[in-house]
Amino acid sequence: MKKTQLFLQYEGNRRIELVEIDPDSPIREIIAAAIRAGLPEECRAEAVVFGEEGETPLDAAMTLTAAGVRDKQRIHVHRCHKIDVTLHFNDLTDKHHFPPSATVEHVKRYFVHKIHMSPVDATEHVLQLCGTTDRPEPDQHIGALVSRTCSLCFDLVPIKRVEG
Repeated sequence: MKKTQLFLQYEGNRRIELVEIDPDSPIREIIAAAIRAGLPEECRAEAVVFGEEGETPLDAAMTLTAAGVRDKQRIHVHRCHKIDVTLHFNDLTDKHHFPPSATVEHVKRYFVHKIHMSPVDATEHVLQLCGTTDRPEPDQHIGALVSRTCSLCFDLVPIKRVEG
């Protein structure tokens, strides 16, 4: 039987791991694949699996097929069911929680909508981790940006342009 290829991200790891799992295997096999890829020891006992942009964890006993996991889908393994995200822009601050499988782009879209920023202005801004110059890629799962905590902080900052 053909294996299902999955793009795996997990707690505290920004790399995207390509794993292959039998589609008739239970979801818990994704956790086993994350362990083989390097999921930290302290994360393993409470780890759950989220589908692409999934709001709730997948049932660990269900098969990949029964859970609707498709070939080449993005999957996230994390022990936090929600990440509490604080967002700053100028004098505005907002807090919202997202599943660890939410992308940086998803968080940005939420905040841009919340503050009523124009689409043109939104294209000229990116999310940056608070207190750093680190600007994660838009398709990065936010759960990959945190470890040992279920919270994250972003500043919405302008993209620097060189004019010449």
